Amino acid sequence: MNDIIGTVRDSNLKLTLAFGIGMHHAGLHERDRKTVEELFVNCKIQVLIATSTLAWGVNFPAHLVIVKGTEYYDGKTRRYVDYPITDVLQMMGRAGRPQFDDQGKAVILVHDIKKDFYKKFLYEPFPVESSLLDVLADHLNAEIAAGTITSKQDAMDYITWTYFFRRLIMNPTYYNLDNVSHDTMNKYLSSLVEKSLFDLECSYCIEIGEDNRSIEPLTYGRIASYYYLKHPTIGMFKDQLKPESTVEELLLILTVSDDIFLIYVYLTDDS
Repeated sequence: MNDIIGTVRDSNLKLTLAFGIGMHHAGLHERDRKTVEELFVNCKIQVLIATSTLAWGVNFPAHLVIVKGTEYYDGKTRRYVDYPITDVLQMMGRAGRPQFDDQGKAVILVHDIKKDFYKKFLYEPFPVESSLLDVLADHLNAEIAAGTITSKQDAMDYITWTYFFRRLIMNPTYYNLDNVSHDTMNKYLSSLVEKSLFDLECSYCIEIGEDNRSIEPLTYGRIASYYYLKHPTIGMFKDQLKPESTVEELLLILTVSDDIFLIYVYLTDDS
């Protein structure tokens, strides 16, 4: 163990590893992370302190999982927000080692006023609803660009294959639907398709044929799909980007877009 600790770069990690405690987070050097992972998997350290992303990125079962708090600081809104229930369940799911244990133990440390909510959820689970409606147009654009959807009927069929459609039938009031009769469902889905396609057309992503049924992807739609851009972003680029735009204008356009970009600024020696 001393030899292994000698290869670790992070000074804090060196200190904790000597006591059988590892740390795992994005700030560690990749080699340090790999070292911690191998030590924990091979039972050379007994405790692993990790960020919530570990539950999704790497599978390390443990006999006991302790979730220290259910909130995180959201820099965008500048406030503390709750972890999604799915994240909490994913973290709890790491409890139990199939090769060693016949049961797993999970402890959730939560603020007192939220205790009843988590107890109710854990013992009386409620279904997870779909969030597809908020991004339906972008999903349709990706399928149109890929050639999967070529008509409005294809778009209707695509929606019926989704989890959203399953939840719509089971819980229509959540999605502002009065009943699930055939005519009502047909009108509801038709209006969703029409609105989404209209938004995509206004963003220069698609073109609807003269028969008002066929759909053709445009270059801007393919670009949005390839780079995972929201359709309002590509529409805004089409309207505002000009050949004569200055660097300042280009940076302003990027900063007001709906998507987050990684901007590389190359400076010459005389700049």
